[in-house]
Amino acid sequence: MNDSTLPPPENFDKHGFLERYAPALLNQRKVQQMLDMYAKGERTFRRLDLKGVTLENLDLTGIDLSGANLTNATLINVNLTCAKLIEAQLVNAELVNVELNRANLSWANLRGATLVHTPLTKATLRDTVLPSGEVSD
Repeated sequence: MNDSTLPPPENFDKHGFLERYAPALLNQRKVQQMLDMYAKGERTFRRLDLKGVTLENLDLTGIDLSGANLTNATLINVNLTCAKLIEAQLVNAELVNVELNRANLSWANLRGATLVHTPLTKATLRDTVLPSGEVSD
């Protein structure tokens, strides 16, 4: 392959594929690193950029993802019991069968998030932006 077979730079990503999907693919690598460290006993992963990642069938009890960016993330069958998600960004995230028993979501942003079989009744919600955009008491 030579340079003449490559598309011109202005047309290279005219549909925005890289802008939309490259960050999620790169962030998915961060997930694997995080899981490896979690398996070794580490629990603090503050301010991680995890936009667009998929977390599925995981037990992350006690993890600290305070300030993490999980915008557009998908969480399926994830145990976040006693997790710290303080100031986490979960904008437009999809949470399916996520256990949030005693999780702290204070000042988190869940605007536009979809929660299926994911009750917030046992979670701490202090000034949390709920999926509807309302702020919790």
